[in-house]
Amino acid sequence: MHLSFDSTALRKLRSLFTLLTLTLASPLHLFAQSPVGTLSAEELSAGQSQFEIHCARCHGMLGEGGEGPSLKRAQLTHAADDATLLTVIAGGIPGTGMPGIRLSAKDARSVAGYVRSLGALPAEPMPGDPVAGALVYRSTGNCASCHILHGDGVGLGPELSSVGLKRNAEYLRRAVTNPEVEQPRVVDRFRGTLNAFLTVRIVSEYGRYEGMRINEDEFTVQMRDLEGNIHSFEKAKLISYEKALGHSFMPGYSALLDEKQIVDVVSFLMSQRG
Repeated sequence: MHLSFDSTALRKLRSLFTLLTLTLASPLHLFAQSPVGTLSAEELSAGQSQFEIHCARCHGMLGEGGEGPSLKRAQLTHAADDATLLTVIAGGIPGTGMPGIRLSAKDARSVAGYVRSLGALPAEPMPGDPVAGALVYRSTGNCASCHILHGDGVGLGPELSSVGLKRNAEYLRRAVTNPEVEQPRVVDRFRGTLNAFLTVRIVSEYGRYEGMRINEDEFTVQMRDLEGNIHSFEKAKLISYEKALGHSFMPGYSALLDEKQIVDVVSFLMSQRG
């Protein structure tokens, strides 16, 4: 697909991105209206301490995101209200890399309050021009050949329509320039974001297959090959099954893109918020 923009259209798009950034700045009043928004500074500090112990490895020390999604937003995908947030803290999110945490009711409430306070922080500034980044994404980067964005593209890699809600600028830059850094290197569960998009190589009686693992249990494994076809196998019947830890099908773009193009495409990805 080829896209072209005249100067007027570019100005309108830039204005739209500016408006979008201002609109998505985390509203302080939502936190103030939250039941956990009435916690004292001492209780929020205790919640921060627990967060840094149990949550920061995946969500970042300041909730900016990393392996886990960014928490610096007013609306959390799996916790629309405080009761649900407390349930997620205690029980995790089934089918993802989010485990439950054993905390007292008091500590859980303090962590929930601290997480909600993160949504009242200013949004992370974009390092470049998201409009220019859109052109890089669709042309030089050819990103749609592996990623789906608002229904357009091929679903071999992660879906990117809401990536701006899940990943911070630092993570996105690493993913663009050196994607293998973010690939799983240890397998400790079958499902979840930690091992999402694990490269697998399978040999069965029907042939050889290489692609991304979609799901796995004790008896079966499902994968998507490089053409986007989905296959399911009984593990006991496989000739060989290899998990290529640390491997990425995505090329690193540090050699293909210059610095401006990199920060622009990172900014474009940051603007994708569903």
